[in-house]
Amino acid sequence: MKHLNIDFVSRPRWQLPVAARARAVLAVIGGLTAIAAAALAWQAWQLDRQIAESEQLIVLTRQELHMRTPPPRPPLRLSEAQVAAINGVIGQLNTPWPAMLDAFESVATGEIALLQIEPDNRRHLVKGVAEAKDYQGMLDYLAALGSVAPFGRAMVSKQEINDRDPNRPLRFVFEALLDDRQTNAAGGHLPRERR
Repeated sequence: MKHLNIDFVSRPRWQLPVAARARAVLAVIGGLTAIAAAALAWQAWQLDRQIAESEQLIVLTRQELHMRTPPPRPPLRLSEAQVAAINGVIGQLNTPWPAMLDAFESVATGEIALLQIEPDNRRHLVKGVAEAKDYQGMLDYLAALGSVAPFGRAMVSKQEINDRDPNRPLRFVFEALLDDRQTNAAGGHLPRERR
């Protein structure tokens, strides 16, 4: 038969046998672990609930924002005529006026009367009307104009003698071709160099 250890005296806990103390410590640790696990589970449940509420709020906010936002405007569609008109205006704005006027002034003489100039950006030239005393003056003027920047060459497209004028000047229509290299060097499209 096994010997029983029965003690009716109540001892303080630190004097209990080791096995009894270990059981009490394990019971306390188990209780604390259960409480911690319950607290963690409750915290995880609270976080899941807050995440679900936040996601639902985001969905509702996006729907409200979508309803308040006006629909996007359709892309701008230009007709060919509008595109041509816009390109014409851009071409006129890109006309190297200072360089052209400087060229006309540099070849001006008292024997030639320049009556009209008109840039033709599509053909990249300048049309003009002038009067000269004779054919040689006209040819000299066009040769001089064609050799000055921003022009590459100048030629007569029409000529006639003005019989209504008593001096009978030679009126001629000319075209001066704009040279891109000379236009850029003269400052038509690129910044001028400082001298």
